[in-house]
Amino acid sequence: MNWVSILGSISIWIILVPLLIGVASYSKLNYDSKLILSIVLIGTLPQVLRPFINNSSSLTLLYNLYTPSEFIVYYFLFIKKVSLPYFKNIFVTTAVFFLLASLFFIFKQGLLNRFINEWVIINNIFQIIWICLCLMEYYKTEDSVIETNQPFFWFLIGITAYSTCTVVFYSLWYFIKSDSGSQTQILKIIHHIFNIALYVFFSIGLFKNYTLKHLNNYNNFG
Repeated sequence: MNWVSILGSISIWIILVPLLIGVASYSKLNYDSKLILSIVLIGTLPQVLRPFINNSSSLTLLYNLYTPSEFIVYYFLFIKKVSLPYFKNIFVTTAVFFLLASLFFIFKQGLLNRFINEWVIINNIFQIIWICLCLMEYYKTEDSVIETNQPFFWFLIGITAYSTCTVVFYSLWYFIKSDSGSQTQILKIIHHIFNIALYVFFSIGLFKNYTLKHLNNYNNFG
């Protein structure tokens, strides 16, 4: 097994780290962290089963179902971070557009025929838009702050990096699937790295939530 394969294996199994942290500290998780844990839970099934059911219609179905599930969870995560009416209207507009696009892909392509990479691209483009709106909200609202001791800070870093990489990666999906040359291997390596980084940042955020809650409980007790 070469180092590329090792990196690919880490990319698959790294999801168990935030899963274990989140489940172990579930009672201490805040709203944001519970949503992130739900993302991890949804992603665990296709990711862990991938080595066993690779290239099957079952895996295709699981990954296709993950896309709208991720969209819904992130929607509730980010819309709570904005209060300006104009920004909320943009969120609603993206939700309507995604719903229409989802119906189109489901009726045209089905969920079993192929992995719908276009669906993933739209999903992640909207995530990037939501992130920009959140950052603009923080910039415009003096009362809003985001610091490194907040779990959302780490979630935001992970989602920002991964969604940006994913848009590029899945835009080249058919080229990557049809070519096994060194160029596509580099693209896969980059995607593995960003996937690993996503769950590392999720793990840090969940752990921050646990320690922050524990510290607050200690201060209240003291």
